Amino acid sequence: MRRCPLPFVSVLAAACGLPALLAGSAIAAPATASIQSTHAAGAADCPDAAQLARQVNDGLGRQALIATGGAGAQAAGSRVDVAFDRAGHGYAATVHVGGAGGGTRKLANAGPGCGALANAVAVLLTVVLDTDVAPQADANDRNASGAGAATSRSGRVAGHDGLNADLGVGGGVAEGLVGGWSPTLGLAGTLAYRHWALRLGGLWLPSKTSDVGPGRVDVGLAVARAALCATTGTDRSRVTFGLCAQQQIGWMRGRGVDFDAGNRTADHLWLAAGAAIVASGSFERSFGWEVEAGAVRLLQQQRFVVDNLGTGFQSDPFAFMTTLSFMTRVW
Repeated sequence: MRRCPLPFVSVLAAACGLPALLAGSAIAAPATASIQSTHAAGAADCPDAAQLARQVNDGLGRQALIATGGAGAQAAGSRVDVAFDRAGHGYAATVHVGGAGGGTRKLANAGPGCGALANAVAVLLTVVLDTDVAPQADANDRNASGAGAATSRSGRVAGHDGLNADLGVGGGVAEGLVGGWSPTLGLAGTLAYRHWALRLGGLWLPSKTSDVGPGRVDVGLAVARAALCATTGTDRSRVTFGLCAQQQIGWMRGRGVDFDAGNRTADHLWLAAGAAIVASGSFERSFGWEVEAGAVRLLQQQRFVVDNLGTGFQSDPFAFMTTLSFMTRVW
């Protein structure tokens, strides 16, 4: 089985054996072929025969393909059939070149959208129709599995070379940040490349009240955080996991209420470092979910003091939190 590590689709098509569709006796001049495209349910956004023909002809600089039913299609030397279908959360295409030495290739792409797969099909046909070699069906059958897998890997990184970006919002609970259990709201963005991810986001914890003598102390916290994660991958068709090291910086506000000596507000800089485990998956190709569970160690404990009553609130040295977020893929 031949493996092809190159990330660019055009180079991939040339290097992974796609010209084997037409491997055999040399031809003196490019042949004109007719093309037909069919779409299964869920693949309506894939191109039709006329669109594929235009894309391939533009790449070759000549009229190599004519849509079936168009003028001159009956005189075409061979026929190309492209069948688009849905494959799990992505797309798949079966490309068949007819004639005495024809062959078949299967390509797949995880999406989102059919654009990357359509480009891969066009590149395949461009290489096939521009080569000076005829097909070998036996060689095609032996290589179909390996070439299909290489094309699928290419499809996942097409256009961004393995780089993906997600944006999400969510909520959860935390313990030890503003005293006891408290709700949290968050916004996060993730930039992922293969098995690494950079996560940037923020958390907001509404004020939590603690009774102190005749009054009370309200403590709230807003946090910005950055994390570097090692992940099992970025394929949304399955559940993936990540281990993250994170740094957090925030602003903690304490406010006294109903005290005879007067009510005051104080703001403190809040710093912490920690680690988290993240699990993520998808509902469909553009939307997914993410669950995070983590712990942080405060670099400096904070406290708020009430005149004549002593400490009204003191933060814990460790805190724990878990959040559920809903993500959308930016690209």
